[in-house]
Amino acid sequence: MSEQTARQQLTPSGMGSLLACDPQDSVEDLALSARRAALETGCALMRGVRLDEDGFRLLVRSLGDTVDHKFGEGQADLLKLNASRDKDKVVTGRGALPLHTDGLLVGERVDLIILYAAEFSDVPGSGETYVSDQLTAGEEMPAHLRRVLDEHEIEYLVTERGYFPTVPEDWYTIPTTRDHGRVKSLNLATAFAPDAEPRSWDVRVKGMERSASDAFFTELDTFLRGDRYAYTHRWQVGDLLVIDNQRTLHGRTAISDGGIRVLFRGQLTLSGPAA
Repeated sequence: MSEQTARQQLTPSGMGSLLACDPQDSVEDLALSARRAALETGCALMRGVRLDEDGFRLLVRSLGDTVDHKFGEGQADLLKLNASRDKDKVVTGRGALPLHTDGLLVGERVDLIILYAAEFSDVPGSGETYVSDQLTAGEEMPAHLRRVLDEHEIEYLVTERGYFPTVPEDWYTIPTTRDHGRVKSLNLATAFAPDAEPRSWDVRVKGMERSASDAFFTELDTFLRGDRYAYTHRWQVGDLLVIDNQRTLHGRTAISDGGIRVLFRGQLTLSGPAA
């Protein structure tokens, strides 16, 4: 892999690396390259990777320690995001997911997110994953948005109880920043569209009029998903995307009625504060 290929950026802000994939590389070698690039640049993309479920689990466990799993579906080394048609499914369903950080609602530290496209066929714009360079966006954020995050508390109400069975049943507050010793970053999820049903969570600025709170999250989401900071990935079978959950936020566009989308997902916690 050439240094030039390894450092092809995915956003104008400098986030992301597009990595060459050598079919002769072992799963452990792929894991090492992807981990290094994701931790240096926020996310790493490889295309043409061949993995079955056992191979994916091996890759995930080669990257680090799996998180202490607190979700209602799957495991930390393999959850199938299978575009379920069950009307009660959101995270593993077909609707859009707003920008968020994994582990936020359950209070769990997640350092790396691993996504692999096992099956994918959808129209352009559907079923895509977007990743926001929240570190640069946070540094360049307009003062009026930053002021809300610095001076107010953010509250969440989890409505997808089947996926998040261990969280409080009423509104609860989560700090807007986090620092595990590597980077200090935003710790939040933005809002679902007003007409989205079902939704996995609701979010509001504590003590703020609801209309003002909704307007804040709309503007914040638009800023974080701007062309300078956000990379939108259209999947192909064999794509491997490793995301640094401390440096980025991510989300998903809705999946079309005829779309097929099966992603394997893993979540890792790195030992100590550094990579």
